[in-house]
Amino acid sequence: MNSYDVKIVIFGGDGEIVGFQPFREYISGKKDINIQRVMYGRQLFDILFDDLGIIRYDDNKKLMLGIILQSDINRTAMQILGRIAESIIVRNCHTDSTINQAYFSIARQKKAKKTTADKFMALGTGLNYTKEHYNKYYNPSDPQRDIVWINTENNELAIMKSQGSYSTTSAKIAGLQIKATRNGIQYVLPDILSGRYDVPIIYFDIENDYEKMIRKVYKQTHQNIEYNIIHPKEIDPSGYDEFLNYVDLIYALVRGKVSPEDLITGADKYDDQIMKNALLSTTLTNVDQSNRIIM
Repeated sequence: MNSYDVKIVIFGGDGEIVGFQPFREYISGKKDINIQRVMYGRQLFDILFDDLGIIRYDDNKKLMLGIILQSDINRTAMQILGRIAESIIVRNCHTDSTINQAYFSIARQKKAKKTTADKFMALGTGLNYTKEHYNKYYNPSDPQRDIVWINTENNELAIMKSQGSYSTTSAKIAGLQIKATRNGIQYVLPDILSGRYDVPIIYFDIENDYEKMIRKVYKQTHQNIEYNIIHPKEIDPSGYDEFLNYVDLIYALVRGKVSPEDLITGADKYDDQIMKNALLSTTLTNVDQSNRIIM
């Protein structure tokens, strides 16, 4: 009977090991930031640079993190992660009609037929694409709607089900508010209880507290709000998982432990494969340790 220790190992282009971590530790413990950088840095860079403009070039043509860091690093990270969640939803609505139909239905608070949903395109009110192509709807400081839908046939925004027809003065625009935080009880719950938002909330919980928050709202108000605040994994599990892969990297960025350049070191910007010159492998070493797999 042999025993095996499973590790995640990152090899550089010249074959040297640039990072490794026991597999079980990586899955259930604190993840090695260098492994995360290699696995997800390229994707994150594209979002921060192309979609959000948070990473940009300075006057010396050097990449920089173009945001004002608040004294509360956690708040800064959460603001960035909320915008990343917005970008992921919009991108996946563009590439997957089923996801678009689901989110569009939530925004309108009415089940939409696929033929209807296909006529509408998701726009992030704070994304560069909207600024460049639909500038009139670009509003990164919109207090209500992080995502809206535009009819591609007449460029009018989708409205909520209670509205009979489109009106620039009276219609309630359909949309979604995106929230991302480690502590929904502290940062999201008060807004829910005060009825701050007119549109449904998509809540990206980092510490798995969505159900806890739903129960707390019901205890205080006796109202079931599951249709007003939705977990993204119910609509797009892979999009939610992608978001979680960026959390540690964002914290490392705002703390200065990872630079914008680190996200793309060794990667070919024009290659769709992440870190072309790196190889992620699981190696089996015949050692007897506590986190072994018996075969």
